[in-house]
Amino acid sequence: MTDTAPLPTPQAVILAFEGILAPSGVLRDTLEPHALEALPDFLDRHAKSTAVQRALSDILAYSGRELDVDGMLSQIRAWIRGGQDITPVRQLQGLVWADALEAGSLQPELSDATAEALARLHQADVDLYSFGATPAPVQRDWLRHGPHPETEQLLSGWFDTRIGGRRDAGSYRRLADEIGLTPETVLVLSTRRDELDAAHQAWLLTGRPTPDPDATDHHPLRSLDSLVPKNG
Repeated sequence: MTDTAPLPTPQAVILAFEGILAPSGVLRDTLEPHALEALPDFLDRHAKSTAVQRALSDILAYSGRELDVDGMLSQIRAWIRGGQDITPVRQLQGLVWADALEAGSLQPELSDATAEALARLHQADVDLYSFGATPAPVQRDWLRHGPHPETEQLLSGWFDTRIGGRRDAGSYRRLADEIGLTPETVLVLSTRRDELDAAHQAWLLTGRPTPDPDATDHHPLRSLDSLVPKNG
């Protein structure tokens, strides 16, 4: 399947944050290693922060047991290393990442080609949304502190695991409801096949931005440029 196949033009595009707006391995290779290293110092500096205290309280509730500071850090590290999408842990990590992005100790990436294609889609009145395991405020900060900060203003909304898992069909049904469109008019663009499978099960349109040798007809190749309407 190629970009030349006749495909419907979506009214909205949900962009996988990890893989489209940031490198596909951004969590594993960049953000999570930083959080593991920076978390103890961050908690020392922000121990009285209401947002930090709320996140820690939610983590304790999730764990279902009493933990001292060392025990909590050990449990958080175990969850992070296990690659689990636990919302209160992601929220705490998000505070660490936001702090690092503001301080310039994390350097966001976004290619010129991606930024230009998103601008063209926005100009063609295609609504753009981001969905990822990375907390929504950090997704915004990633773009705002990146090489194309204007891109942050092009998106109409940001979603994270609070709406559900990225491999859960119900998450994509809720996304379509939140956007206010029927699933058949919303395209999910992702590099991950399991995410596209879940979106397809929810009757959303799906597409891959790059070739996949194991691809099926359910997830055609759809570059960002190919999504711009002919009269856009």
